[in-house]
Amino acid sequence: MATGLYTSEAIYIQREKLESFIQNREKWAVLIPGYLHHELLNENNMIWVFQGDFGIIQKAVKVELQMKSSEPHQVLFDLVGLSDPINGDGSFEIKQHQDESLQLTGSLTMKAGGFLAGMMNPVLEKFVPQLVEQLVRQMALTVAKE
Repeated sequence: MATGLYTSEAIYIQREKLESFIQNREKWAVLIPGYLHHELLNENNMIWVFQGDFGIIQKAVKVELQMKSSEPHQVLFDLVGLSDPINGDGSFEIKQHQDESLQLTGSLTMKAGGFLAGMMNPVLEKFVPQLVEQLVRQMALTVAKE
C-alpha cells in the first residue's frame, strides 16, 4: 500500500481562508499534478481525471472522490478507481500554532488491485508521496496568493 504524508508549515493567513479553501474541492482539484479535468457529481462526490506518470507508463487515471466527513479544519475522503482498480483514502487537516501560523497536512493512501497490482503497487509507492507533497505545497501557495 502506497502512502504519502506531507505537512506545509508556517502558513501566515487567516484560518478561515484556509478552511474555506480545503472545503472547496474544485479549488484544489485543479492543483493535482497532471490534472486534466474534474466533474462534480453531487455535494459529496466528484470525479478527477489526471495524467499519471508511472515511470515508463503515462496514462490518464480516473478516480471518484467520495467525501467521508468534512469539518472546517479537516476533510476526509475515499478514492475509488474508475479507469483502473486503484483505491485509497486521504485527508487534509489544518492545525494552528501558538504564533498564529497554520500548518496544512495532506495524506493519501492508494493500492492497486487486479492483475496489474504486482506492477502498479511498487510504482504507486514512489508516485503517491510525490503527488501529496506537490499538491499540499501548491495548495499552501495558492491560498497565500488569494
